[in-house]
Amino acid sequence: MILGWQYSQDILTKLNQKLSKHVNNEDLTIAVAGSFGRFEAGIPSDLDFFVVSCNDDCTNQQIHQTVTMFAKELNLNLPNNDGVFSKVLQLPQIITAMGNQRETPDELAQRLLLLVETQPIYNESFYEKAINDILDKYFDLHKNYPDKEAVILLNDLIKYFRYICMNYQFNFWNNEEKWVIRNIKLRHSRVVMYAGLLFVLLNASKYGKNKTAYIKEKIKLTPIERIVSVLTENYVDPSPLFECYDKYLGRINNAEVRKVFAADCPVKYTDRYKNPIFKELKINSDQLQTFLTNSVLGMKKNWTQKAFEYLIF
Repeated sequence: MILGWQYSQDILTKLNQKLSKHVNNEDLTIAVAGSFGRFEAGIPSDLDFFVVSCNDDCTNQQIHQTVTMFAKELNLNLPNNDGVFSKVLQLPQIITAMGNQRETPDELAQRLLLLVETQPIYNESFYEKAINDILDKYFDLHKNYPDKEAVILLNDLIKYFRYICMNYQFNFWNNEEKWVIRNIKLRHSRVVMYAGLLFVLLNASKYGKNKTAYIKEKIKLTPIERIVSVLTENYVDPSPLFECYDKYLGRINNAEVRKVFAADCPVKYTDRYKNPIFKELKINSDQLQTFLTNSVLGMKKNWTQKAFEYLIF
């Protein structure tokens, strides 16, 4: 069990109980993303959440406000007012936008976030339907070509992760004082989020015509659980993953560490290695990424050649 697991479970259980009493709408679901979606939240964590619906009912926005109210009652931090979590997510819209050159970054982010790191806190059956509908669209080719690798989803996953990296760089150029915490999260939690689904898609290549069923089953797990599942299935010891990630979570949820990395007390980029905490976490992230990379290369022999080629090209 990673750090923050029990805290995340306790908070989400309380939210579920409150929502079950005050929301009565079978045509939507409410899901958390971010650290709560990965079951690794701490007291400083934001409650990133989606209201996901199949329609544009005006009451959906009221439900969004209800979740915000309950979050405040539990003294939880809320996400940015203008980010991907600020609007009700329209399921048909993010599905039909798939592959469209006019697709917005928010639509891409909302769709991929649902797949890489969310957990339902209201109406789990609708949540499962939403995930299944998105995956069925990605797997449309598999109806006639069941052996085909999950290349369309792989392409979108890579596209989303690269967008996160470029968005970090854009924010660095325009708002350098907040770069530290973004950098540390990018190197740890964003990498694990990405690797969780990436490992599943590559490992699915072993399952031939059953690969889509395998992916749908593994998508229910958290990113860490997905990685561990694939590692253990391929006889790779996951302990280095736990060691690196627990160190990251221990530091990032420490109030004194967060104070050092806050916007009003910045670590200058040019002086970053003079800061012992940043230096420690940079080394830690290098070790994490080296372990994940070596794991991919070591497991490659168990996957199809085509899956690995799609990863590169």
